[in-house]
Amino acid sequence: MSADTLLDIFVPPEGMVGHSAALVAMTGAEDFLEDAVERFTGLRPRQRAELGNVLVYLMLDGHASSSRQEVLPPGRIPGLHEFQPREVEPGSLLHAKVALLAFASNRTGGPVHLRLAVLTANYTYTSARQQLELAWVVDLPLIGSARVEDRADVAAAGAFVETILARRFHRDEQTLPLKEHKLTARLDVLLATASSLAPASRKPRFIHSLDRPLYDQIRERMRSAIDKPRNLLLCGSGFYEEPSAKARKPAVFGKLEDLGVFTTNARRVALVEPGEAGAVATWARGGDTEGWEVVRPYDALDQNRRLHAKFVYAGYLRDGHVSNGWLYLGSGNLSRRGMLTHGGMAEGNVEAGVVLAVDERLDGEAIERWLFWSDEAETIGDQEWTIGQVGDAPDAQPILEAPPILSAMIQAAPSRHLRLLWRDDFSGASRVRICWTGRNWLDVKQGDEVPLQNDENPAALNVSGGSDRRWVVPVADAAGRVGWQPPRFDTYADALAALLDFPIRPTEASDDGDGDDGEGVGTNGVATVAAIEQKKSYALHAAAELIEKVAALQAALPESMLDDWLDHLDRMFRGAFPEPLIATWRMHRLDVFAHLREPELRSPLLTDKQRVRYFEVLDGAARAWGLR
Repeated sequence: MSADTLLDIFVPPEGMVGHSAALVAMTGAEDFLEDAVERFTGLRPRQRAELGNVLVYLMLDGHASSSRQEVLPPGRIPGLHEFQPREVEPGSLLHAKVALLAFASNRTGGPVHLRLAVLTANYTYTSARQQLELAWVVDLPLIGSARVEDRADVAAAGAFVETILARRFHRDEQTLPLKEHKLTARLDVLLATASSLAPASRKPRFIHSLDRPLYDQIRERMRSAIDKPRNLLLCGSGFYEEPSAKARKPAVFGKLEDLGVFTTNARRVALVEPGEAGAVATWARGGDTEGWEVVRPYDALDQNRRLHAKFVYAGYLRDGHVSNGWLYLGSGNLSRRGMLTHGGMAEGNVEAGVVLAVDERLDGEAIERWLFWSDEAETIGDQEWTIGQVGDAPDAQPILEAPPILSAMIQAAPSRHLRLLWRDDFSGASRVRICWTGRNWLDVKQGDEVPLQNDENPAALNVSGGSDRRWVVPVADAAGRVGWQPPRFDTYADALAALLDFPIRPTEASDDGDGDDGEGVGTNGVATVAAIEQKKSYALHAAAELIEKVAALQAALPESMLDDWLDHLDRMFRGAFPEPLIATWRMHRLDVFAHLREPELRSPLLTDKQRVRYFEVLDGAARAWGLR
């Protein structure tokens, strides 16, 4: 799997944009996640910050490490929110690797397409570039008919994410009614959509070990599906069992022999990295591998990548081809933890995978590329075997400590205030303080509502707990935007250019920096307009120009873009225009928004619901600017 292949999981189908995504893994690296979110949204960090939408929800194993002492703070990757981990058994590891994604026709629309990816890789460039990995991806359009097995898998994966979130993470806004959710609103839609797809009676190919070991499910599915014994068992794993004092066959190898779907003379092949062999090293070094061929994995691209994929393939081998196969791939290593434990055990792993038919006949080249095996693979010398590191057990590190306050909301009624959303298991015994830019530390307790001045719009809160730990948590505003500050422009020309820069240009069409070099011309000729209009200062002309250009742009928009346009108008009118110009309009009683309400100046395609929203945006801006 190349970096592009792994990142391609996040690319929307043609003509769509990312709506929401739930990502589960053991680890994730900031550089890879940033690139994944950019692919998913088609927007650079600055553009995503200006939208203020959370679209990607991240759930990583909660253990601390030398490189991970906290979850990603708000705004580090705009558009992504990482959930705070709950305190769980320290020996229990979240090792599953799953991505559930929804796509929409526009940025404010609902899902029209879902995608499920079951991975052997973590969300890192180490996985993408330096390791041999596998991924299984299913796309499910919500318009028209979808295969029943795809619906079953997506529904099962959605239920898995829902359960993981409840058992192992603090879910922001959990105590609030659904209609009040802001930070997690898109996740609610994603999981509800996935749940609605569940067929009446269909066993999914997707499996997990929340309550039951993977091996039992793999064996059950293969034995019920394979009618004639196969003559090939081919297995791969990034890590194997921890070694014992005595050299002996790892327990999972015996379990795999007992799948009950092989001929008596079946060829049994295990792909093993000699430097990470665990118990296989002491066993194979002795020479008697009890009928197993223990060989080095094959990198068809000759890039010296290390095997990290976990899979079990049962099929026919004949004349250098394999066929009529069944495949398990997933996060569970071929180890006791990966195959024989479950998440309810004190030292059990939460894994996920898929068991599916591989009906295609694979030739030698395809076997090398997709199953990492070749008869020409180099043998492993006795001196090359090392135990290495067992990679599916947690290090001796504690679970990350979660803040007492998970997030906050800005609310306007009965008076403008900050509503604090507390952890559901917080005892209230320790002192808690908060502050934000422009406001000093203040003590708070559960049930407090923190008054806000009209000009206070905190995008994030600093939280201090009784242990002198400090965290940064997100704040959602009254409109549901998270970590958002109204855009500010020094000149009318810049503000008008930003307002008319719609639709938002995707990544490939926007510049790399955070500013505008003033030379490019967008689809509306915005940069040229901005350069000319910087010279215009008198208020009446500016008001007339604003009305004319906004009316012309919105009249030309297709119906599919109108919801996005209303959202864009609301963001821009909340703070984009310079105060001196607004003050002049206020002094001369020039209400530009009253004119934009006129039928001939608004879009003729607005539905009744959109027209109400359009008037709300105009009236809200007029009041905020003091024009009414």
